[in-house]
Amino acid sequence: MIALSTVWTVLAVALLGWLLVTQYRLNAERGFADLQQAQLFSLIAAFRIADDGTLTGTPNLGDRSFREAASGWYWQVAVVGSDAPARQSVSLGGQFLTGPSLAEVPYDEQFTRTFETEGPAGNRLRVLEAEVQIGPAGEIAFFQLAGNQSEFDAAIAALGQNIALLLTLFGAGLVAINGAIIVFGMRPLNRVREALRAIHAGEEHALAGRYPDEIQPMVDEMNMLIDNNRRVVERARTQVGNLAHSLKTPVSVLKNEADRGEPVDPRLVADQADAMKAQVEHYLHRARIAAQTGGTAFRTDIAETLGRLVKVMRKLNPDKSIALELPAAPPAFAGEKEDFEEICGNLLENACKWADERIRVGLTNTPGDDRSFTISVDDDGPGIAAGQRTQALRRGQRLDETKPGTGLGLSIVVETVEAYKGHVSLGESEMGGLRVTLILPRARTAP
Repeated sequence: MIALSTVWTVLAVALLGWLLVTQYRLNAERGFADLQQAQLFSLIAAFRIADDGTLTGTPNLGDRSFREAASGWYWQVAVVGSDAPARQSVSLGGQFLTGPSLAEVPYDEQFTRTFETEGPAGNRLRVLEAEVQIGPAGEIAFFQLAGNQSEFDAAIAALGQNIALLLTLFGAGLVAINGAIIVFGMRPLNRVREALRAIHAGEEHALAGRYPDEIQPMVDEMNMLIDNNRRVVERARTQVGNLAHSLKTPVSVLKNEADRGEPVDPRLVADQADAMKAQVEHYLHRARIAAQTGGTAFRTDIAETLGRLVKVMRKLNPDKSIALELPAAPPAFAGEKEDFEEICGNLLENACKWADERIRVGLTNTPGDDRSFTISVDDDGPGIAAGQRTQALRRGQRLDETKPGTGLGLSIVVETVEAYKGHVSLGESEMGGLRVTLILPRARTAP
């Protein structure tokens, strides 16, 4: 991570330096050219050709470099095709500017050209040259104005060195800061890693201590996951122990029957086998729910599942009127689809069994709790007396032996709902029969 950050910082700083120097050089070259152009115009405006063919005029270009010897800033004016002496700046010291032939660097349509040449002091010059008609008889003079290209290049080079130095310091500071951030930022994660190693070794049971605000939510979620996994294991051990205990009686009955030395009673064996099968299925169901709840998050579409169950029940019970009332934006169940189907399927089946004509299924948000929702199933049947409602929720309890069933329906609902930390209650319906109310966990809204 530090190496990648360093490489990225170096590349970014190098690119920034190149862009700064390049942009500055382009702007400086444009300014240099504009300055020479303005000075050349001033030079042309200052001279005239007299009647005797000589140059007259005293230019004032506003730069004392033209009066300092070997300064690199020079001007020179001569009449084309005339023996009249050329005029030149004091800085030129009586020497002459030379340049390439017109064949090598021709004039443009404005009769001007720009070239580089070596000056009297050995430095590089940028020369702007023009031919202009200034005489009364149409005489032409050529004007040369030279600027110190070596000085310009040296200034650009010095700027580049300064920028390189400053950006190097800046980049080194960035690398140091990034390295410090990564090193110090990784310390809490190293603490998490060591804590997880201690939990794996059985030395700790959770990630203890306070962590930075940026990773504390992750630590809290990991502690919840660790706690949920521990509770799942504990539930599984409990279920295995309960299963073993519940099988003791049928196994003892079968063993005693086998030890009698008489022919085995087939009905007795079948009854005990059914009892063992029911116990195994019961505890497998509870173990599956225990493994699902509190672990990986599930999300079940309530409206779709209830709609499908109601549709099935209407076909199976054409003599019953089943109404489904849903809010405009139904919540989702924080659990597995099969468990929700089993819960609501058992309630609808019981309602259809006991209702005279009408059944109503309602879904509402739990008042004062945005983490759960409420489902109510009402019917117009005989209902259950207040004193018998607690008994009706017990496993295997049947209040009316004339109706078919095992008495496990409501108890399965209770066990499944409580496994999801929900709640089941029985009450009197305004329709005259029984109302079963469920409170179940709501799935989190997707971000």
